[in-house]
Amino acid sequence: RIHFFELEDQSWCPAFLREGVTDFLQFAVIRFHLYKRITVRFRSALRKSGQKRIIDLCAGGGGPWRTLIPELLNQQHFPNFNIHLTDYFPNRSAFESLRLMYPEVVSYSPDPVSARSVPSSEEGFRTLFSSFHHFAPTDAREILRNAIEQQQPIAIFESTQRHPLLLLYMLLTPLLVWLATPFMGPLRISRLFFTYAIPIIPLVVMFDGIVSCLRTYTPSELRQLIASIDKAKNYDWETGVETLRGLPIGITYLIGLPARTSTS
Repeated sequence: RIHFFELEDQSWCPAFLREGVTDFLQFAVIRFHLYKRITVRFRSALRKSGQKRIIDLCAGGGGPWRTLIPELLNQQHFPNFNIHLTDYFPNRSAFESLRLMYPEVVSYSPDPVSARSVPSSEEGFRTLFSSFHHFAPTDAREILRNAIEQQQPIAIFESTQRHPLLLLYMLLTPLLVWLATPFMGPLRISRLFFTYAIPIIPLVVMFDGIVSCLRTYTPSELRQLIASIDKAKNYDWETGVETLRGLPIGITYLIGLPARTSTS
């Protein structure tokens, strides 16, 4: 695992660039329904936890919820639930767009929320989609420890892996950004200029995508993180990879439930 920096993570990264990147990632997640493979597994964990509230950390452009919410709403196990979006750099326009689509389900924090130190008042099933790789082992451990100390369920899902196929895909993302931008919205002048005239956004998507692959934890490395936290033994954990249509790549997952809830 190589923990190089991503441009999107930097505090000096301008909002138009960060939102251009997160909006494309959001478009790709929704357009290709990247997290469809983990729906059954996540739904089962959510049911076992007994939680009706989901705290989505590092939500970026809104995560996969546009496609996951309808599937959860169609399940009799979840007649009433809430998804609360948070991020250290909240994309407020993306959060508000999702809230308007599902006003009875979605809420969000307009202010920064650190995944390493979630306020104790934010109780619920914590989720991180395509974001855990942003954190070095010390910080990743703090995210897990914070959830464990507050006795909150947590699920981590990553669509990137350290695999040649995904690295090849990342080299093609500038072309995909150029093709997708007219359909992504919102079509701001700054976004069009920095996509087509001076293609900063496509190049940052490619650069950060390659780095994301190199940063992504394997199931073995996730187990090592868990083993380094004393109180983790009070949780039931499962980790692995849900492969995509027979390909050697897929969604890496880590799910942890307090032992008292996992037997229900």
